[in-house]
Amino acid sequence: MLGHTTKRSWEAERVMEWMRSQEWGLIILDEVHTIPAKMFRRVLTIVQAHCKLGLTATLVREDDKIVDLNFLIGPKLFEANWMELQNNGYIAKVQCAEVSLGGGTSG
Repeated sequence: MLGHTTKRSWEAERVMEWMRSQEWGLIILDEVHTIPAKMFRRVLTIVQAHCKLGLTATLVREDDKIVDLNFLIGPKLFEANWMELQNNGYIAKVQCAEVSLGGGTSG
């Protein structure tokens, strides 16, 4: 874990101020399920963007903050079925194998 230093805090604030001063046409958020976290939420509320696009393969969180995405980003507009993507060749086929290493004692 990284500690907060005065220099790091000053640099972070400088970057945040620069981001605040810009007007963005499109902001693309990968792993959008992390956005409800405190720091990501802060950045997102500071950034001025005409359009926000959130992407994730796992739209789940352990807390109930996933619903916050509706007002932070907007509603989910598209969802793809992974089996359909796999069958059409867009993602690799998953192959699972169990390997037993034999945990017994040698005699």
